[in-house]
Amino acid sequence: MQRRQSSTRPEDLPTAAGAMADLRQRLATRQSLGRSVQAALEEMIETGALKPGARLNEMELAAQLGVSRGPVREAARALERTGLVTVILNRGAFVRSLDIDEVLQTYEMNAVLFGHAAALVAARLKPTEAAELRSIVARMDEAVSDGEREGFFAANVLFHQHVVEFCGNGPLRDVYLEHTRRLLLLRRRSFDAAGNMKAANSEHHRLLDAILSGQPEQARRLAEAHTRAGRARYLTAIAHGSAAAEDQTMPKGRKPHADDRQDRR
Repeated sequence: MQRRQSSTRPEDLPTAAGAMADLRQRLATRQSLGRSVQAALEEMIETGALKPGARLNEMELAAQLGVSRGPVREAARALERTGLVTVILNRGAFVRSLDIDEVLQTYEMNAVLFGHAAALVAARLKPTEAAELRSIVARMDEAVSDGEREGFFAANVLFHQHVVEFCGNGPLRDVYLEHTRRLLLLRRRSFDAAGNMKAANSEHHRLLDAILSGQPEQARRLAEAHTRAGRARYLTAIAHGSAAAEDQTMPKGRKPHADDRQDRR
């Protein structure tokens, strides 16, 4: 019996190079989608749309973002590595909650890192970088005048990021940004009280003056003091929040006392 010859010509067969190119394209598309979903979830966490302790509902988030559940699951795993999400076996992924001790320890570490970054920047700042820092502080001045908390917060984050990026120390930058990311949602509360934005930007102005005048040690001291002042503003904000919650749950005609907090544990 004569074997039937295939009608497929050699030039019609995919080449190894072509197959690899196709595979790389599919992987790039998948990675791009994963990064997009991760960025969307990060923004939802940082803006408070997903609050600390909230469960990441894969079906709801997938529908909301217009993707399948796979990219959401992959993004949750990636966010676990950054410290924004905690994955619990057989329960799912949750936005990470920081206890007060961890918050205070992170603020203290960031004070040292930000102070060192400011000292380095004061010794090596370029004219273009100086112009960028001036522009950001001016934007915060405008936000303070307009009472735009979200605009102020965005510019505030950018100012801190630029200082550590301009310092020229990559490992310092990476560690600072990694730990600061976990505090972004908490830091928003630092600007709830009236006057806090103005106070914070006054500190930015003094720090910027030290950097622009090339005073590394003065910049270090002011940057550390600024971070610790931010910690104090945060502690005041959560104290006021706790007091407001107690007032709402307290029976009329009765004043809160020290035992109330223990009673509710």
